[in-house]
Amino acid sequence: MKCFQMEKNIQYWEMESYEELFDTFADFLKDGADIGDFGFGFTELIKEDKKYILSLEHIDNPDKTVKQKLIQSERKCNIVYPDYTDTFLNVISEIRKVYGKPTYYPCSELGLEKDHKIIILVLDGLGENILKKNLGEDSFLRTCYVRSVHSIFPSTTAAATTAIKTGKSPIVTGWTGWENYIKEINRNVVLFTGNIYQTGESTGVSGYHILPYTMFYEEKGICVEPDFSKKEKLNSILKRSLKYNQKTDVLIQYVYYTEPDSTMHKYGAYSKEAKDILKRMDDDLRNYAKRLKENTTLIITADHGHIDVEPIPLFACGAIMELLNRVPSNDSRCLTFSVRKGKEKEFEMRFKALFYGKYNLYKTEEAIALGFFGKKGDSINERCKDFLADYVAIAISKYYFEYVEKKERHLFKSHHAGITQDEMLVPICMVKR
Repeated sequence: MKCFQMEKNIQYWEMESYEELFDTFADFLKDGADIGDFGFGFTELIKEDKKYILSLEHIDNPDKTVKQKLIQSERKCNIVYPDYTDTFLNVISEIRKVYGKPTYYPCSELGLEKDHKIIILVLDGLGENILKKNLGEDSFLRTCYVRSVHSIFPSTTAAATTAIKTGKSPIVTGWTGWENYIKEINRNVVLFTGNIYQTGESTGVSGYHILPYTMFYEEKGICVEPDFSKKEKLNSILKRSLKYNQKTDVLIQYVYYTEPDSTMHKYGAYSKEAKDILKRMDDDLRNYAKRLKENTTLIITADHGHIDVEPIPLFACGAIMELLNRVPSNDSRCLTFSVRKGKEKEFEMRFKALFYGKYNLYKTEEAIALGFFGKKGDSINERCKDFLADYVAIAISKYYFEYVEKKERHLFKSHHAGITQDEMLVPICMVKR
């Protein structure tokens, strides 16, 4: 830590790490300091008649303009709020309408035809930005791009793929994020696997047990997914889909593949590795589309997009963690907090002082009323009371929370679940045979 005396009663403290910032912040509070001003990149604490500005940013010769300089250094991301009149849920509603089923949301206008078989193919993480920045204009996916729609919120796989499968929003299905609090066992559990996120320990209780659902196509279709115990290639998935496409009794397919999401998490949204795997996938999809049976409509979309990120070790922030009933949960860029009774105002002030400009903090009932997890009027799954707890922190910039400490620290290069444009807009690519 470096300390700069700017004025008689004002100091600028330049921290070397989040851990040092969090510890210093907590020490000041224990010594009776009050939170004063705060903004992007700084927290101001007041003790007696002195002010201490804490920051991780290096500022040459800090003076009385330092707070303004830090605020001006913020690189704001474009924000896209969920719009349940223009998501892939509306595409599902159109499919259901074509086949004479009740709809839950306004229908999209893709011109789907009843005498066509329909395949909805979800490529994990293929946001609009990923499509347009990682593939050339002559690529297969770019040439069949129709338009973009909103992902649901949170823009993350467990919530979004379940929404597509069911045609219903996360507030209805209860699948609101990656891992959540299961009151029966008093643990946070990864919904897909039933494992403890921190240790990998199995609990035997997964989302499939406590949040069962039916597919949007009911008796008319088939689900084609990878064997998640293996690294199954896209071509293997597509071959299975082609076999089902030949069957007269399969009218609708839901097809899912794990890439480019996995590669982007590891290497970054615009890395060479991401571009390479997308090029291979694009070639596979071009060949697949040519082999589809006549009178088939192929719709290719994604569950969410991606944004390159930097970590914040929230697990090391004692000033926040000491106010909670349990470890936060849900998703790194859409995190929920159960706050100790009577500590709500203190939690709000500390959180905003430390993470202003990086996350927006909402009371959970406010976030629901604003339509983050589903449209107004959607029925609320009874599990959401525990899952979404008291507060929801939603990422609005390039940062993500590490909210549990692991023995081996795994850092993401790219992530999702926030409300930046890169995460919230997904493409609709369509081929009619």
